[in-house]
Amino acid sequence: MTEPLGLPTMFDATGLAAVKMPVLLIRPEDDAYMASGANALALVENLPFRPQDDVVPVRHFIFVDPCPETIAAEAALICSDEPGVDRDRCIGK
Repeated sequence: MTEPLGLPTMFDATGLAAVKMPVLLIRPEDDAYMASGANALALVENLPFRPQDDVVPVRHFIFVDPCPETIAAEAALICSDEPGVDRDRCIGK
């Protein structure tokens, strides 16, 4: 399986065969910028068992720590979220 950019997925079934522990996969609903959804779905398909697959209603960069104010203005795509989104809460801080 390949992702939209034509890159191979990070993990294939052979590479994941030794995984024996439960897996919680959390992925963003809006992943248009990174287009890495194919990797997440390939991971789900290639694990030797079905993981818990949670889709959260946020963008890809919600999983990045909150940006310092000096960077936030220059990197709005990475640093800004929709109104009402608490990035600290989302990343478990």
